[in-house]
Amino acid sequence: MDCPSCHSKLPDGAVSCPRCGKPLPDRGEPADFTYAAFISYRHLPRDTEVAQQVQKAIETYHLPRGVVAEQPDDSGGSAARPIRPKTRSTLGKCFRDEDELAASPSLPDSIQKALAQSRSLIVVCSPETQESIWVQREIETFLALHGRERIICVLAADSPEESIPPILKTRMMPDAAGIMREMPAEPLAADLRPESKDKHKTELLRIIAAVAGCNYDDLRRRERSRRHKRTALAFATATLIATITGLLAFQLHQTSEAALVAESKSLAAQALDQYAYGEHLQAIETAIRALPTSENDQSRPLVPEAQAALEKVLGLNPDPNQPWVPLYLLDTEGDIVSFVYNHEGNWIAILDSTGALSTYDARTSSLVASGVPEPFENKKQVNPQQDWFISSLSPSALLAANRTTTGGIVAYDPLSGKRLWGRDSTYALAANSTVDASKFALLAYGTTSLATLIIKAETGELAPGAETRIAQFPRFMNSDTFCVNDSLSTAYFALENSLVTFDLKTGACQQTVVSEMPILSIQLSEDILVLTASSFAEGETDSNHIPFSVCALNVNALDEEPLWTLHDTYSATVSTKPGEPTPFNGIPQIRSILHYDQGVAILTAGKKLLAVDLESGDVAYSHESNSSIVDASPCFEDENRYAISLVLSNGQFNIVSPLFEITSNSDGCITDIPYAITGATLGQDEYGNVIAFFCTPDKPNRLFCYMYKPYYGEDFIEDFSLDELLSYAHEALEYL
Repeated sequence: MDCPSCHSKLPDGAVSCPRCGKPLPDRGEPADFTYAAFISYRHLPRDTEVAQQVQKAIETYHLPRGVVAEQPDDSGGSAARPIRPKTRSTLGKCFRDEDELAASPSLPDSIQKALAQSRSLIVVCSPETQESIWVQREIETFLALHGRERIICVLAADSPEESIPPILKTRMMPDAAGIMREMPAEPLAADLRPESKDKHKTELLRIIAAVAGCNYDDLRRRERSRRHKRTALAFATATLIATITGLLAFQLHQTSEAALVAESKSLAAQALDQYAYGEHLQAIETAIRALPTSENDQSRPLVPEAQAALEKVLGLNPDPNQPWVPLYLLDTEGDIVSFVYNHEGNWIAILDSTGALSTYDARTSSLVASGVPEPFENKKQVNPQQDWFISSLSPSALLAANRTTTGGIVAYDPLSGKRLWGRDSTYALAANSTVDASKFALLAYGTTSLATLIIKAETGELAPGAETRIAQFPRFMNSDTFCVNDSLSTAYFALENSLVTFDLKTGACQQTVVSEMPILSIQLSEDILVLTASSFAEGETDSNHIPFSVCALNVNALDEEPLWTLHDTYSATVSTKPGEPTPFNGIPQIRSILHYDQGVAILTAGKKLLAVDLESGDVAYSHESNSSIVDASPCFEDENRYAISLVLSNGQFNIVSPLFEITSNSDGCITDIPYAITGATLGQDEYGNVIAFFCTPDKPNRLFCYMYKPYYGEDFIEDFSLDELLSYAHEALEYL
């Protein structure tokens, strides 16, 4: 077919003359195209990057609604016919050959087919473009197929004069005489050079308008309007999201804060519960977890119950309802067999059923020494609770003894664990002098004899003693039945219902029957020896009315009648604390002898506490508790006034005495703990505070320490800030 204007030979499928450029009559081009554009470029990194940028812009662009396409021209050609988007708002795909074409005289069929099915031709122009014969052929083919109006130049580098192919700079046009001549032409071009980066968005929109076949100004206005709408929508959406987020955050904050408040209240209750069970350090740690880390900490709300719990467990203000407060607890590997407290040395020693002897600093509860002494290494055929014991000889000497099997005694330095001295195959009891702490009396016994020796506590050096033969092995061997006078010249041992006297200067011994019942405890005050005796050892079955007696003897006339004798009865009681019922037979014991204008013997029997005048035997004071007394000790001694601290088997602590103001109302000195108590030692610390160490059947491997803090009234109550409480709490944890 020939061109109607210049009669040039036309290639098959041409829609315009490649020579004169005039459009040919419409020959039924396809109503739809496969590709929105064919991108022709030189496969160099720079040109490839521009080609990819153009492809992405076209394929991802969404046409605004209401864009008016350019109308076809009067010639009936299809040059101005807009592309039909593949979807409602997209332009479609682009064809971009990613491979260099091999040397060939003609384009591959796939390229020719893609050119025929492409609505536009985009030529990426750079100085190197003119050197590519394939870009040249792609332009020529597209010109023949679709005409010049659909070709778009994209400037990638340098100037248009250097980069745009010559074939696109001219076109055949008739002159004034109607003769077809090659005339200069200005192709549609977009500038995507690196130096014009600021206007790339505008230039890409110009390319999109040409590909879409719509008016650029119209598209720009629509795009600007859409952008404004998007901005408004984005702002509205952001506002809505912010509002919803704020509401959710507020609700979450409210929910989270409510959860934290509930958690703090739960932890506060847990801390108070731990405190009630004597777990002081654990209670402090739990109470701290229930509170913010400081007054400025906003991560956790400050719950009044939690702050009150911390103040309570710290014991900064005495509580009239709980004057006895827990200090710490000590756990051992085995069940506790024996324990002693030496307030002068500020240490507490514990012997457990594994044979381990551990010493702790009584102020800080820290372990200072631990080991297994020789007497406790052999555990076969031994009942530790009956056969082993420890005793405080002095602030710097601790005695460990085995009363059965191989026997043996060993003295240790309690603060270093260093072995001081030992005696093998020795069965013994020890008694201290209240005057000379460097020496003590040792009662060594066998099946047929008894001997008392004076030993230096720290060296084990022996002094002459006294020995006597006995008819039978003693049934009751405990430290309460052995004592020595302050000058360490005479020792006394209760053997059944008789009293054995050891003259440690002459070596003479004397055995005198002084009681009708087995003697359970003795104590010496100058020339007066006080003893308790009870018939329970003879098989007494009535646990509610066990007879006992207390009498005072002149040690210089033991053969004569007692100075006085007190007869009474006592009851064994059973603790009703949680767990198994715990019976406790508080056998009659002399607890202490006080010296004022007149001497007073403090003794307990079951639930009874008696203060008896040493000279007359008159009861100066009596008190009956609701459970058996485990231990009793004088406290708050001042001139002729004194009080007595008590530990009961049902877990009650008390301080009683009508002779001292602070205990005139004994109900104000009572504290109940949720344990039964099977063993206790009362004493005072270096500051005169009353403290109690005790063990329980519920926790047989745990020793508790409590302190008495008297309540003096509201005038002595202090207020503490949160930061002050936290500071005290951390100090307590570090100290204890």
